[in-house]
Amino acid sequence: MFGNMGYKTIRSTENALSSLNKTIENISNMNSVGYKKNQQTFVEALNGEASKHEDKDFSQGPLRRTSEPYDLALEGPGFFEIELSNGQRAYTRSGRLRLTNEGELVTNEGYRVIPEVEQVGKPIIQITGNSDNKELGLNIKVSTPKLIVPAHLTPEILEDGTVNGTDGSTGEKVKLGKVNVVVFNNPNGLETLGNSYYVSTKSSGSALDADVGPGGSTHVKQGYLEFGNVNIATEVVNLTQSKNILSAHFKLFKILDKIYENIHYTISKSV
Repeated sequence: MFGNMGYKTIRSTENALSSLNKTIENISNMNSVGYKKNQQTFVEALNGEASKHEDKDFSQGPLRRTSEPYDLALEGPGFFEIELSNGQRAYTRSGRLRLTNEGELVTNEGYRVIPEVEQVGKPIIQITGNSDNKELGLNIKVSTPKLIVPAHLTPEILEDGTVNGTDGSTGEKVKLGKVNVVVFNNPNGLETLGNSYYVSTKSSGSALDADVGPGGSTHVKQGYLEFGNVNIATEVVNLTQSKNILSAHFKLFKILDKIYENIHYTISKSV
């Protein structure tokens, strides 16, 4: 009975320390771009032992205006699709972007921003050789391998992710591409890489096209950044709860230590 109580106390202490670490991490990252807070819940099993469950809270974080042309925020669900240095596709809510010396749009860490594959035409091939001329329509999709913004153009990024460039001398506006935004059926299944980057897993499912733009569920906001979705009041409450639990357990450990000390003394005296 006493041993079981001690075991449960140790497990409860471990859970409280884990919650404390998650709370500290959340508070430390409340001003990190694209950060999503950690959530931790405990479910008590039939044997009285609490099992720990951790996941990310992908709810909307606050948007702050920066007026920087390559700062992008997502208002609504979704992720920017990027390419890591090893060629692997990854996903992020961090829209602090920049241009390389060649004018390519990349993340702050230098990862390529993946443009959306767009349908640009429906060529018609005419089939001859019989009395009934037939036309075969082919939907062809092409993808620009890089999203390039020439230096002489002023960028304009629309709510659907379309990137336009305006020539300051002529006023001519050209379409340069479109930032790809995707969603997942189960974002909590994404694997965290750190620095607000994620990769898909079997649990998350494959990336799906997001409903982006005016009238859609997601909007791309140029000149804004999304910061950590951390509610400081909630985190302070969690911090206080963890502190109270740990304080109570440390007092109990001191009592247990004193009991063992007395037992050890009694045994040594009786030998």
